Amino acid sequence: MRKTLLDLIENTIIHQYDLPNSTTGVSKTIFSIDDDKCFKTTNNNDFAEIIYNSILEYCFNEFEIENKDFDKLHFIALQTRLKYNSTADLGTKIKYGFLGEVVLFSVLYSLFKSKPLIARGYFYNPLENSETKGYDSYHLVENNGQTELWFGEVKFHKDYKSGIKSVFKNISKAISDDYLQANVFAISNEVNNLQYKGSKIETVINDWKENPYLSIIEEIKQHNMKLVYPVMLLYEEDATGYDDSIKNIPTHIQSEYTSTSYSLSIPYSIFFILIPMKDVKLIKEDVIKWIESKKPLMS
Repeated sequence: MRKTLLDLIENTIIHQYDLPNSTTGVSKTIFSIDDDKCFKTTNNNDFAEIIYNSILEYCFNEFEIENKDFDKLHFIALQTRLKYNSTADLGTKIKYGFLGEVVLFSVLYSLFKSKPLIARGYFYNPLENSETKGYDSYHLVENNGQTELWFGEVKFHKDYKSGIKSVFKNISKAISDDYLQANVFAISNEVNNLQYKGSKIETVINDWKENPYLSIIEEIKQHNMKLVYPVMLLYEEDATGYDDSIKNIPTHIQSEYTSTSYSLSIPYSIFFILIPMKDVKLIKEDVIKWIESKKPLMS
């Protein structure tokens, strides 16, 4: 990742506290296994800059970007590596999923030190002209000899309730053997384009290609791998302030949903990344405006 972008992320998206938090009296969500992480943004314009600039690293592996014309690659990304229709109306454009996915990518990369396994742009099909399928992130963390697959999800809605509803609509599918296996199959089709070489997931894929009768899930178990499912919520800050905006999430989830176990047979963890902010719609509109005007990228 460009140092200028890395510095911007670290100076704009600031960790406030974890949940549960004894000072605010707020618990983590009833679904969270690890502690939830709460961040605050310092500047709307800089946050929009993060979205606009992160499109490049989200769509391309780092070796594809090195010594290239960033602005040209950015334009190529918008044509071939994510869903963006320049002729669509503004209401349609601000609903595009990549606006949140690039934030998840950037935060996992810079603030959680979770390396991208492969750029998400490889999984977009221009012929389908639809949102990229699969998990919203494909990142890895090597943690004391265990490979953690940071395959997560993000929702970027003005109303936190609609974001939460969208998360829980598909969470049981996302944390299942079938869905994890399908995503590993998708990655196997791009194994030559992996950015992170020599990982255990690459070994699993290569072993499976040598013997396709193997069970992907059983191979993942054999290699002591774990699914980490970070769920990022980007949403409008409550008029009563930041702390209440954070509290709204575990409170609403507990009142509307019942915690459950999932069909995934490998170790897994779930936690929320909460980023309330002001002027969600305006932030998205600024990014769209810069895309349309081909604003130069950070170097």
